[in-house]
Amino acid sequence: MKKRVVIAAKYAALGCITLLFLLPIIYMLANSFMTSAEIAEKYTTNSEHYAGFHLIPDRFSLEQYYQAFLRRPQFLKLFWNSMLITVPIVAVQTIVSVFAAFAFTKLRFPLRDALFFIFIILLILPSWVTLMPNYMMIQRMGLLDTVWSLILPSSFTAFGVCLLRQYMRYVPDETIEAAKIDGASTVKILFKIVLPQVKGGVASLIILTFIDSWNMVEQVIIYISDKEKYPLSVALSEYAATDSGIIFACGVIFMFPPLLLYLYHSREFKNARM
Repeated sequence: MKKRVVIAAKYAALGCITLLFLLPIIYMLANSFMTSAEIAEKYTTNSEHYAGFHLIPDRFSLEQYYQAFLRRPQFLKLFWNSMLITVPIVAVQTIVSVFAAFAFTKLRFPLRDALFFIFIILLILPSWVTLMPNYMMIQRMGLLDTVWSLILPSSFTAFGVCLLRQYMRYVPDETIEAAKIDGASTVKILFKIVLPQVKGGVASLIILTFIDSWNMVEQVIIYISDKEKYPLSVALSEYAATDSGIIFACGVIFMFPPLLLYLYHSREFKNARM
């Protein structure tokens, strides 16, 4: 009996913690089905009154989604701005990380360990430390106020290399040596032997890189001055004060790409082992 009570208490505690984490999402989703008039009424702020927490719509409405998809095309443009920035970053970083991690793990060359130590140092540095050097380089290259100012610095990072190296370390060297004896090239060994065994690591890298790039804020503010080129992650804060009625629907739309990506790679992600 005592054991059942303990188990029930654990599940109750976990349920409360889960609800706490999900509450902002539930709140955003519920408010996205309110009308603009209801949001304006419930969330009007002035010096004398502040509307409190409001979760259940007075009247179910798709007005916000209608505005976001059909009447206000600038929000879809901002969404595709985010895609235009995020997809190249994920693709380039994944490709570079796969080749670099394989080289650091399974190939022998001079100063290999010393170079990887530099990668470790770069990994532990806070991202804002490199913002100013990157800004100076981007300015000299004439790429300020372009999407390349966001794509290039984020495509070549130490995180993906260090992550995939940890996965590739557990690929048996004997398997690779056997493939070499059979005449397999280095590229064939990478794609036919190593990558199938580290699919979970690659999936993890894709998901984590996508989320990091999708939520990019600081780099956009520093490198981009034209607000028409802003991704949705930054533009939402710009519209929050003046057009709060559509923000909830845009927040739901903004949440879907990383969620769908996770669901697509969920099996590899759950089975990932280092």
